[in-house]
Amino acid sequence: MTSTPERRGLRAALAVVALAALALPVAAAQAPDPLKAAREALSHGDGIAAEVDLNRALEGGASKPAVAAMMGEAKTLQGDFDAADQWLEPGEFAPGEQQYGFHMLGRLKMAEGDLDAADKAYAQALQTGAGDAELWVDIGRLRYRTGAQDQAIQASLTALQRDPKNPRALEFRGQLVRDSRGCAAALPWFARGLQNAPNDLALLGEYAATLGELGRAQDMLAVTRKMIALDGHNARAFYLQAALAARAGDDDLARRLMWRVGDQFKNVPAAMLLTGILDLRGGNSALAVEDLDQLVRLQPDNFRARELFARALLENGDASEVVARFAALARKPAASPYLLTVVGRAYEMLGDRAAAAPYLDRASTVAAGGIAPLPNNDASELTLFRYGSDPFRLDAAVARVRDQLAAGDLAGARKVTATLGQRYAGSADYRTLAGDVALAGHDPAAALAYYRGAADIRCSLALVERMAAALQQLGQADQADRLAREFLAEHPADRDAAELVGALAVGRGDWPRARTLYGWLLASGPAADDPQAHLMLAMAQARSGDPNGALANATAAYRTQRMNGRAALVLGRLLEQAGGHDADARALLAKARTMGLN
Repeated sequence: MTSTPERRGLRAALAVVALAALALPVAAAQAPDPLKAAREALSHGDGIAAEVDLNRALEGGASKPAVAAMMGEAKTLQGDFDAADQWLEPGEFAPGEQQYGFHMLGRLKMAEGDLDAADKAYAQALQTGAGDAELWVDIGRLRYRTGAQDQAIQASLTALQRDPKNPRALEFRGQLVRDSRGCAAALPWFARGLQNAPNDLALLGEYAATLGELGRAQDMLAVTRKMIALDGHNARAFYLQAALAARAGDDDLARRLMWRVGDQFKNVPAAMLLTGILDLRGGNSALAVEDLDQLVRLQPDNFRARELFARALLENGDASEVVARFAALARKPAASPYLLTVVGRAYEMLGDRAAAAPYLDRASTVAAGGIAPLPNNDASELTLFRYGSDPFRLDAAVARVRDQLAAGDLAGARKVTATLGQRYAGSADYRTLAGDVALAGHDPAAALAYYRGAADIRCSLALVERMAAALQQLGQADQADRLAREFLAEHPADRDAAELVGALAVGRGDWPRARTLYGWLLASGPAADDPQAHLMLAMAQARSGDPNGALANATAAYRTQRMNGRAALVLGRLLEQAGGHDADARALLAKARTMGLN
């Protein structure tokens, strides 16, 4: 058969058709399922890529209920809460997607701060099944935020029952263990999670932070470097390195690392505090005022931030602002020596030495032990204004009870606390507050029971100090010392914890331990001008055979705080014992006697 142009054209056309037919299944095999691709993107936290795949699925004929849950998660990951609401709020999810959809709705409401709506959404999710590990983790986080912290702990255990290897379940459990039992106890939980998910950045961040709290600086640095290798812009890794550098005294490096953090941590309290401290130490008091003012507005009960803010104002020359904002707070019985000193110096800067004297006199008196209710300024009134429709909301009521205790209204504090117990019995904040009320009512046994219940959930240094005070009132000083030492063992980098153990050692006459701790405090951080640390070390050195060291530290304490009666007393006695300084010794001892010390 001869080949004509017509036949050749026909054969070419048929070949094209055949090739196209062959190419169709190849192309179909190469084109990924958009819903599967979206799920993969969501598993990596990539909301943008997931949205692209989901739009492709819609264009290919997928129904809105089939993509609603995933699209809602994708929009939530991008921070587009309004768009996420449009996909999730109707609750129209395809069969088999209902639990996932309501779970994502609850997560969205958590992000929006609507905790009641989140609770309702999670309840709807559980109506469709027992729930997977991540649903129970999110339920636990909600319970923790709403004060049902006993239930949060149970939710964490349920999550692990659902999936013992789930990274989020192991992360949450580790966080709860760290809160209640300390860093050393928590570390294995994060390590266990990393065995199953070695590149999980959230787990790596928790692991690194916990290593840092344990004083394992090199190990922490290695983990943060891995985080940066996985994500060159990881803000948490750079922040942790900055905190490590600041702790080591390398402020220039810390500032450079905080610059790498950028704006991602601008509203994170710990990062805000670090920035303020670096500004203060760098002499940038105006910037420190700006940083710390924002932090105090965000966390009005953050007492360390308030004290540093007062100092920043003073160093910036705003003495009148210090007086206006902090004088009333400093007049309260529980005001710290630090705040009293700052307010006193502010009055001196204003030329009012008569007003300064009472604050400086109180600051110079070494506390004899015990605790007072945590002070409040206008935070309680502001909180009550915000939540006036529910005055027994926990954050509002806690502020009010502490003000009642500070004002001596024990009966009123008991009444409010009893009502709180009916609503928040599983909350660490409620239990701590109930302990404060019991301790103020001279019932240390009841206070200790409440404090221990709170410590089962969240054991902070402030709580350890309260428990130690209750134990001392019960005549169990050895138990108080053991408790403080156990906390320090879990938080070896915590200078305040070391100071507590040192103070308890002084009280018990354990001079070698006190000498070691106060020597470490003065040698390892910004305590060169801390008269309390110098004075405690001097007392320990005098009792453990180092009279020259004792004399040097007592002199440093007195020079820093000349109105400190105990510093005058200790230095006078040491000069008297050393001989050759009779006139100075007599003058110092006479000064101490005028302050009621012998």
